[in-house]
Amino acid sequence: MENKTAENCIFCKIVRGEIPSAKIWEDEKFTAILDISPNTKGMTLVLTKEHYNSYVFDDMPEGVYLKLMETAKKVAKMLEKGLDVTRVSMVMEGMGVNHAHIKLYPLHGLAEKFREMLPEERVRFEKYRGYISTQLGNQADPAELKKLAEEIKKKNED
Repeated sequence: MENKTAENCIFCKIVRGEIPSAKIWEDEKFTAILDISPNTKGMTLVLTKEHYNSYVFDDMPEGVYLKLMETAKKVAKMLEKGLDVTRVSMVMEGMGVNHAHIKLYPLHGLAEKFREMLPEERVRFEKYRGYISTQLGNQADPAELKKLAEEIKKKNED
């Protein structure tokens, strides 16, 4: 997908009011809207009003990043209360629209008290397929994990 400028970015158009949205919260720097294509009731997008690249680990100033996280927490608490859910999941994938945003997914149907929930199905991706999953993969060989950890650390020695 090509990088979009702030001028033709769909999220920037939403922020500017050029495209209608179902806004649930906003301040001078951020806005939260219900996703137009939700996979769960109340799926919400927390958007920066200023256009930043969707890969927030790359070019977003730390202060903006921290405030975005605080905003996501505030909106998640609104979803908990407004939808009577005990948890909200957060994802920052950024591969559909190149504009910094957080996806919040209300986790409907959970008990009040924490209970470990793991799916039976296992999944592993060698390449990004257009979506992510929180499902576990098959257990990795501990020796291979240690080798990979060393490779990562070695490439980061400067």
